[in-house]
Amino acid sequence: MIPTISLGPLSLPTYPLVIMLGYFFGLWFAARVAARRGIDPDHLYNMGFYAVIAGVVAGRLGHVIRYFPAYRLDPLSVLSPNFTAMEPLAAAAAALAVALWYQRKHKLAWPALLDALAGLGLVLLAALALAEGLNGLNFGEPTLAPWAIYQWNVARHPVQFYEFFGVLVVIAWFWSLLGRLRPGFGALLAVGGYAAVRLIVDAFRAEPVLVGDGFRLSQVIAWIVLLVVLLAFYQASREHEGDQPSGPGLAGDQELARKQ
Repeated sequence: MIPTISLGPLSLPTYPLVIMLGYFFGLWFAARVAARRGIDPDHLYNMGFYAVIAGVVAGRLGHVIRYFPAYRLDPLSVLSPNFTAMEPLAAAAAALAVALWYQRKHKLAWPALLDALAGLGLVLLAALALAEGLNGLNFGEPTLAPWAIYQWNVARHPVQFYEFFGVLVVIAWFWSLLGRLRPGFGALLAVGGYAAVRLIVDAFRAEPVLVGDGFRLSQVIAWIVLLVVLLAFYQASREHEGDQPSGPGLAGDQELARKQ
């Protein structure tokens, strides 16, 4: 585990550092996806900038409201650069609201925009898995595998890195097929690919939440999401059997350019 990186007198926590780097790299990737979908890449950079500002402000305000007694005793702690003092749901809601406002203001096509945002989401999920691996969060089951990592003196499956490399495979798959997929189906592919990764990886994750007769909740959700995505692709293939695309949700680059 590498919870901090020392740079001279500075000690930087790796968790927020990796997440921030993942966000900026994700915006770059989303902008490239947007360009392939006929959207000006600057829209993704602008939307991402406004969304992250709104998310940080709303996340901190949500944390202040939730833990107001503690902040009342130390009001200046509101300005502390502590990235863990955030309310994730409030931050996500504010970022989503800004994205919706930006889309309506500039009249961006939702299917193409969703593909670009899916690219951002995949990169962020890869960064989150890497950050958890560096900090020993969401650890794996004990194992005797030669590639095990030691956490609390126990050899465990490096599930965080399983997930990290699995998401990288999904990103490569998403990018390679993007030119053949109709707008909106790239996002579906990204969601289904991530669900497949979680379905496999979570079999090795420790301390799972169980439902029913010992089923892992995360895997049940992944099965449902994957099934919905597969049904959507199947339905699309039936609706376009007479079209030129040769597979579900597929369209050539020339056809995409003509339609846009």
